[in-house]
Amino acid sequence: MRVRQHDFAAADATICYVSTGTPAMAADFARKEGLGAAVLSDQGRQAFAAARMRRSLWNLLRPRFFANLFRALRRGHTQTGVQGDPWQQGGVLVFARDGRLLCQQLDGAAGDLLDVDAVLAAARSG
Repeated sequence: MRVRQHDFAAADATICYVSTGTPAMAADFARKEGLGAAVLSDQGRQAFAAARMRRSLWNLLRPRFFANLFRALRRGHTQTGVQGDPWQQGGVLVFARDGRLLCQQLDGAAGDLLDVDAVLAAARSG
């Protein structure tokens, strides 16, 4: 998402990240990653539950996770620590300005990649 920020800005899309960590952790993440977007804290995971995003140890230990891990390591990505709920999987939701859900992608295993082109197409349509 970060490398396509200019495309989302051109589509007049507002990006907001949601974390399960504390507000201080969310602010630290935004600063360290240079996201240029809001990072909100949802320690109670209400937004994740409403979006039906998975939360379980099994999702972290699925065989696909290990393939995702090796792909990330080959590309030079490393994880420096865990902040928030380590079992909570994420995803992306795209809403139209009138509140309609235009696109939903939910992680099935830790490290799943987003179809950023589909997310951007949904943002442009909204």
